[in-house]
Amino acid sequence: MKIGEKKCIGHFAKGKHVKCPNSAVIEKGYYCNECRLRDDFFLCVQCDGSQCINLKRREDCKEERYFVYLAAFDSLVKVGISMEFRVLERLVEQGADMAAKVGVVKDGFIARKLEHEIMKSIGVVDRVWGDKKHELIFGNPNNAAVALFNAISRLKKTDFAQHMIYPEIHDFRKHYRLDRVPSHPKKFAVGSGKEISGTVVAAKGNLIIVENGHYHAINAHDLIGREMELYSTAAV
Repeated sequence: MKIGEKKCIGHFAKGKHVKCPNSAVIEKGYYCNECRLRDDFFLCVQCDGSQCINLKRREDCKEERYFVYLAAFDSLVKVGISMEFRVLERLVEQGADMAAKVGVVKDGFIARKLEHEIMKSIGVVDRVWGDKKHELIFGNPNNAAVALFNAISRLKKTDFAQHMIYPEIHDFRKHYRLDRVPSHPKKFAVGSGKEISGTVVAAKGNLIIVENGHYHAINAHDLIGREMELYSTAAV
């Protein structure tokens, strides 16, 4: 795989993807300014529940149902929300070792508000960056289970208790195939002109593990918007 320059990914409008009209080259993020402002969901990602900043989606948002979850990466616990119909897929995408669905809420704005209140009240995070996921790639399941149990216990003593459901706990380790990776993979730095080859042997969330005599981890989020040339050395 040869990695090229980074370009705007376009935007979503009325449920459809629209290509960037300028094929804009960007330095960071996923959007140029024009597409960022046109995207239906970009502002919703920035929401902290204090004030709606995406009024064009407000009426639809009121009718949507969300799970509130706690996800464990080893002993690090993250609070998050996901649309009800895809919460398990969302947790696998994030690469959580274990997670618990702890509540169901109608209205995305309220869900965001509760997410931020939980973060502050029980001392968990609302985001886990790629570097931290790489550090914790071989999460200890015992640490994850204990961390979740303790976070749920603290949550029961907060105002969120009125929204709680009986915690539904999931173990996601079987999805990642990390038994194929015998040692901690080196971090591969994505950048224009970089190349990497090998065999994909595992993937944990956004981390793709490639074996080529050594083991490397690629943060797939860093590939979003990149032009890439793919080639195969396999015999046909």
